[in-house]
Amino acid sequence: MLLVQNTVEAYTRRFGTGPSAAAFAPGRVEIMGNHTDYNGGFVLPAALDKGTVVAGEATGDDTITLHAADFRRDAAFSASNIERDPQNSWANYMLGVVKQLQQEGVTIRGFKAVVHSDVPGGAGLSSSAALEVATAFFLQQLFPFDRDPMQIARLCQEAENVFVGVPCGILDQFSSVFGVQDGLLFLDCLTLEHSTVKMGRDDIAIVICDSGVKHAHAGGDYTTRRAECMAAAAHFGKPLLRDVSWEEFIAREGELPENQRKRARHVLTEDKRVLAMREAVGKGDTARMGQLLAEGHASCRDLFENSAPEIDFLVEAATVLPGCTGSKMTGGGWGGCTVNLVYADAVPEFQKELAMRYQVKTGREANIYACRAAAGARAVKV
Repeated sequence: MLLVQNTVEAYTRRFGTGPSAAAFAPGRVEIMGNHTDYNGGFVLPAALDKGTVVAGEATGDDTITLHAADFRRDAAFSASNIERDPQNSWANYMLGVVKQLQQEGVTIRGFKAVVHSDVPGGAGLSSSAALEVATAFFLQQLFPFDRDPMQIARLCQEAENVFVGVPCGILDQFSSVFGVQDGLLFLDCLTLEHSTVKMGRDDIAIVICDSGVKHAHAGGDYTTRRAECMAAAAHFGKPLLRDVSWEEFIAREGELPENQRKRARHVLTEDKRVLAMREAVGKGDTARMGQLLAEGHASCRDLFENSAPEIDFLVEAATVLPGCTGSKMTGGGWGGCTVNLVYADAVPEFQKELAMRYQVKTGREANIYACRAAAGARAVKV
């Protein structure tokens, strides 16, 4: 894997010796299930063939030295006194995993590591989760600990929730750990029951369009939306919106403040769309997939209000292009990416035409990636 080779070379340039261990973790794209995870709902993501590599070695002392190859930035910390670094936000995702493991009784001492990624940051493809999960799989080699895959996903989620301060659900970390080659993932975020969903046809490609409009989960919009969802659930006397039946909601939605009503309606209908999309994907029903993607985007735009004008344009432009079966925003929102299901033979022309139309409309350059569903996190040989 070229990304691994490049990371190893970056480590050797920075530290003068080769690393003893490395791990890779993929980014992810959410096909359906926007903001349903922390509401206890259903999600349907795919791990991507883009990810993050962490490579390094233990030092035997107390110092953690991190180097971000993409930014050419260094940061150093004490393993016995982990604190957030306001100057190096990227390092906090790694330190959060270290801190969480230490709190769970794992002894972690000093190490040196280089991190390198080809997941676009701030694009809604879970670059942060890929970094967390790669860090966990890397540390497991240096300081062996026993955790099953779901425990690693939850550990990384907890690191982001507590140390970084982002109240994310488990969608991103689960996807990065459990990814499967050429398959989607289904997760019940309440029970953590999960399964693989194989596409019922092999001529559909996942095409991701990065709008170039960045979003940051640590910002206030994400936290506000989550609070609105929790308040709506509490109105029905339930801990999560997943526990509110559709019948209950319809009967009493008029009691909710407008924002809470809109957020709840999005989440409850999105859960229905996830289940419907799982069925449509399994059957290879492209017409139904396209319809669900359109409905999902409209719900994000109008009810959850986490889209952006550039994203709306990309969706509208994509859906009229030859070969595109459907398009919607993906990820946390307020920028980032769209996900498009496109017939494989139409992908090159789709990429060219969509990029041109976006440039003309916005003056921005869109990076458009033809991706495939890929395997999850793993240790890699160096």
